[in-house]
Amino acid sequence: MKILMNKKSIIPFLLSVLVALGIASCKKDDAEGGKGAPTITRVRTISKSYIDSKLTTTITTYDANGKATSVTFPNTTPQVVAMDSTTTDGNLQNMYAIIGTNLASVTTVSFNGLSVYFNKALGSDSTILVGIPKNTPAGPTQSNTLSVTTLYGKVDYKFSILLPPPTVTEASNYNFSANAEITLTGIGLASVTDIQLGTSTAKATILTKNDTELTLKMPSSALTSTTLLLTYPGGQVAPKQVYVNLDQAYKFFTEDYGTNWSGNFWGSGEVSSAAAKSGVKSLKLNYAKGNWSANGVANWNVGLPSTGGYNYLSFYIKGGSQDYTLYITGDKRAGGYGNGDQSAPITVKANVWNYYKIPLSTLGLWATGSPSNALGFWIKGPDAQDESFYIDDWILVK
Repeated sequence: MKILMNKKSIIPFLLSVLVALGIASCKKDDAEGGKGAPTITRVRTISKSYIDSKLTTTITTYDANGKATSVTFPNTTPQVVAMDSTTTDGNLQNMYAIIGTNLASVTTVSFNGLSVYFNKALGSDSTILVGIPKNTPAGPTQSNTLSVTTLYGKVDYKFSILLPPPTVTEASNYNFSANAEITLTGIGLASVTDIQLGTSTAKATILTKNDTELTLKMPSSALTSTTLLLTYPGGQVAPKQVYVNLDQAYKFFTEDYGTNWSGNFWGSGEVSSAAAKSGVKSLKLNYAKGNWSANGVANWNVGLPSTGGYNYLSFYIKGGSQDYTLYITGDKRAGGYGNGDQSAPITVKANVWNYYKIPLSTLGLWATGSPSNALGFWIKGPDAQDESFYIDDWILVK
């Protein structure tokens, strides 16, 4: 079959073919980009980690005379918000746009020698969108170099990766005395260069550190409690954890009984070196199966007056063979000592040290008079077998 086309119909057809070929050629050129060596003119943010400065944390510490000092720390918890601004440094896990020329044929992008992922479909001949992974080498000791390699060359650009502020998730002990060692667990701890006790001039000594753990030695201090101010190359940060100074606390039991205090057991108890949270000794409290007994300490001479200016009852307690509920009991509490009083329960996890710091305002230790002469822990049971618990750093804190 023949298709006949006159001259008038052929000309528009040829023009449409030529236009289509021209458009395709233009699209191909845009996709391939320029064939010259790549250049980088700037790097801009796409988003940033924003810290709301209106959010603050205020911590009050007390000296040996009960004088209060309040310190307000800035918020250090970031939130991600959109941001378009030229920058010469970047944060881990943030997105950035590399701006330049001849970038469409990019093959690799690296920060401080670490190649990072990018999606070419999201870029153009003048833009590469890229994220900085959390494992990117960071800090002032690095080369601070952003490198882009294309099919037609390579360009290096001065760009610093900032160290994130160190974070502390937990500590081996929330109590300290002079020369005590505490291990902090968290992220970015290898960057810590200095540790200060709150706003005081006292400083802790860094013994060992890596990214997830830092061990320090505490100094002598007149503070009753304090936070830690960590210095790192990017600035300073004050984690929220509060540490209690045993040297300035009122003691029921630490390495031994506090002044004028002694054991007060319905069952039995003893000073023991079998377990300890601080130092080498704790107070072992034994509860016989089915005895429903109370064990603790007593001071029948001087007692504990209600006028001491203390704010917290604090202690570590190591659990028994299973989880138990114990009840704080005292002779001047409304329910008396023992006597089935269940108004102040604590949950004690099995075989681990449990930390408590309880406001005295919730315990009513002087509900029926002052001084208080006996303090302890009462148990319902135990039903399955005899149990033992270990108490350490049993103190009052201002």
